[in-house]
Amino acid sequence: MKYSFKFTLFGKKAQMYNEREMGIVVEKEPQVVCIYGTDNKHQNILCAIPLCPPKFLKGAEYVVEFCEDDLAKISVSDIQVIIDFKNQKCKNNKNVKCYGSDSWGQDVQVEWSEN
Repeated sequence: MKYSFKFTLFGKKAQMYNEREMGIVVEKEPQVVCIYGTDNKHQNILCAIPLCPPKFLKGAEYVVEFCEDDLAKISVSDIQVIIDFKNQKCKNNKNVKCYGSDSWGQDVQVEWSEN
């Protein structure tokens, strides 16, 4: 399933999507836009990927896609993030630091590759 949205000036500051056991939250905070991998009820944060200040993504369309192989793909502008829920790993094409939770462990980042 694929979802797309844009943050608006007076709209919601967080967008939440889930499929099967996977959850994605994209939150626009004053200082940073952050992607969270969560459980499907959005109660437990499994990983966090802070992207950049929101001014750099103003008006950009975000796309969240859940894949059959327990992957979630999130893209905005030229940034691509993949969260692998099965293997508890994250990667992105901009070398942005990915943070793991206690349940996933701190070492969640893997080298970017297109597949």
